[in-house]
Amino acid sequence: MSGLALLSRELDSKLQQASPVKRRAASLVACKHAVAKAGIADPLVNLALEELQVGRGFQPDLKAKLDALTEKLDEEYFNLKEAAEEGRGDEKEYRRAFAKARTVAAVSCAGDLDDQKAGEAIYEAAFAFEDDERSQLLSVVDAELGK
Repeated sequence: MSGLALLSRELDSKLQQASPVKRRAASLVACKHAVAKAGIADPLVNLALEELQVGRGFQPDLKAKLDALTEKLDEEYFNLKEAAEEGRGDEKEYRRAFAKARTVAAVSCAGDLDDQKAGEAIYEAAFAFEDDERSQLLSVVDAELGK
């Protein structure tokens, strides 16, 4: 079972039935939404979104840079979470770091242009957020698939 199916079987089914172009459009809208919600203003992420917007996959160097940024953000998240658990930090800080890491991971997945990666990208983008924001992102994706 895919990660997206764990969040919404209905949306996962719609995505699987959609054309490759629709799948890529759905993953792009999920990524854009997540980038905005997570407050990411990184030139590398912006470049990646531009590549997705024009329907191109990522060159290996862009993919590698996105994956390295994801690792950096994951490490930041783990450090902030540990600090918060030890009473030296704020839960909101590590949740923001988590959202950014998952969002960049979503963008990286979307750049593969593999039909199966679209669902992974949407899952990563949705998983970045709490229930209300997650539902909002899934609604945006559903609307894109319905166009």
